Amino acid sequence: MNNSKRLADKLAILLSSALLAHTTHGQLSVNVALPSVEIHAESDFYEPLTPYGRWEVVGVYGRCWIPSRVEAEWRPYCNGAWQRTDAGWYWVSDEPWAWATYHYGRWDLSPQYGWYWVPQTQWAPAWVSWHNGGGYVGWAPLNPAARIGGGGFVEVNVGRIAPRAFVFVEERRFLEPVRPTTVVVNNTTIINKTVNITNIKVVNNTVINEGPRTTVIEQASGQQVQAVPVHELRGHQEAAVVASQRLTAPIAAAKPQPALGSAAVPLEAKVVPAHDPRPVEKPVVITPGPNAPIAQKPQVEHTTVQPIPHPALAKPVSPQAKPVIEQTKPVIEQAKPIIQQTRPVPNKAIKRPLEQPQPQPQPQPQQPPERPVPR
Repeated sequence: MNNSKRLADKLAILLSSALLAHTTHGQLSVNVALPSVEIHAESDFYEPLTPYGRWEVVGVYGRCWIPSRVEAEWRPYCNGAWQRTDAGWYWVSDEPWAWATYHYGRWDLSPQYGWYWVPQTQWAPAWVSWHNGGGYVGWAPLNPAARIGGGGFVEVNVGRIAPRAFVFVEERRFLEPVRPTTVVVNNTTIINKTVNITNIKVVNNTVINEGPRTTVIEQASGQQVQAVPVHELRGHQEAAVVASQRLTAPIAAAKPQPALGSAAVPLEAKVVPAHDPRPVEKPVVITPGPNAPIAQKPQVEHTTVQPIPHPALAKPVSPQAKPVIEQTKPVIEQAKPIIQQTRPVPNKAIKRPLEQPQPQPQPQPQQPPERPVPR
């Protein structure tokens, strides 16, 4: 009886744990299905990173990104935490540009610009060089000179990484959140106690960054390191960027234009008005002279401008467009009286008989003035 009860209790505990795990990690399983950010060229970083910094042409590297609104002592890989994955140590950060600048490209330090990021298209859990020894673990961003060489190993010239680029934490605190106040910077004594343990390689087109061994961190921290699939962390960090790309994609797509003559656009807005269909008449009248026996018939020169039909009018239109065409008929009918008024009026001088010349009055003889009669 007691054994059956214990077995039932264990089953209940296991079932409860399974349900709790499903509830806790249910959202994580959904994020895993999300596609990662699509990066095909360095220009794919320009738009998403512009709100958080500026782009400058730096030396031979071309366009580089410089973060804005950061503290004077800010440095990359200094606000976040390290998580062990099946691809090595993964850098997790809440900075809005973390998905790009800590997993693609390289960082370098310049007296003029400070820290600037050189974009590249190869993804990795972290692009850093490692130091370990004397109870400390340190890392520094890889400079742009680091390249993937033969055999799939990343060639790193440690001599080109300045000592001030490294930050160190104690091994026992390596799994804790990293902040600028918890790291040791530019400490020559610690640097001399540590050795380079950088081991970055490419396996099946996946970059693996080993870094410090898991057993060393477990012994120093007293915690068990549980590795998680790297695509889960990547899905979480890039989920917001993927959602943004999905929202902007339909807006950037070109909208199809409606066909000419469709009901979506009024027909009168599409038809280009032709010339005035009314004929233009230019009467040329020759006025008869005083000695002309017969007046000449007026000559009328007709110059008619034919309307140019629009291509849309020759095509069958939808029933919804017919009322628009019928509205234009009264305009044409109103033009008819104007055409009739402009017709030439025959000259009545052709039917009128030629007037006879009137006789001129004869001059009367002048009488001599009368002389006065003497009294």
